Amino acid sequence: MLLSCDWGLSMANRRTHRRAGRISGAVYAAHRAKDQGVLQCAAEVAGGAFGGEVGALVADVLEPGISSWHRGPAHSCTAGVAVLSLGDLLGQAETYCRRQAERKAEERRTLQMVPDVMEPNLFVPAPNSTLAQLWLITCEFLWQALAGFANGLAAGYLSHLVLDAGTPRSIPLLTHG
Repeated sequence: MLLSCDWGLSMANRRTHRRAGRISGAVYAAHRAKDQGVLQCAAEVAGGAFGGEVGALVADVLEPGISSWHRGPAHSCTAGVAVLSLGDLLGQAETYCRRQAERKAEERRTLQMVPDVMEPNLFVPAPNSTLAQLWLITCEFLWQALAGFANGLAAGYLSHLVLDAGTPRSIPLLTHG
């Protein structure tokens, strides 16, 4: 939040919302990914930062800030509760994305070794291209980042509401009426 010259709180601008969204998205994604590997966690944190930035802008996309009285349902306590209630759905999306990433990792590992033609019990390096491996690694980490993006989106939206709640106009329960 910004401080004005008289040390009172002022309205957060787009830049402040984006910054707070990135931070809150990255932190929440890191919290959710704490049991993942280092690279997987890093991908989720990056996705969470991007999702947080996008989420922080959603309320103003739905209700553009043409005046200080622009706060309707998208800028309300009710909207915040609605986002918080999506916890199970976000958890399911996160699980789905992580499973897809695991499938790509497994596919990449199985492409690295194949049974030998002469001795089926012996595995030898697979004759596949580096490009195929690169594609699978990219897909794996994009799925991992998408898991973080979903969490960051919610955290970013909530960060927008928290910043707006701290201003003199605050946020309404449902709408400005």
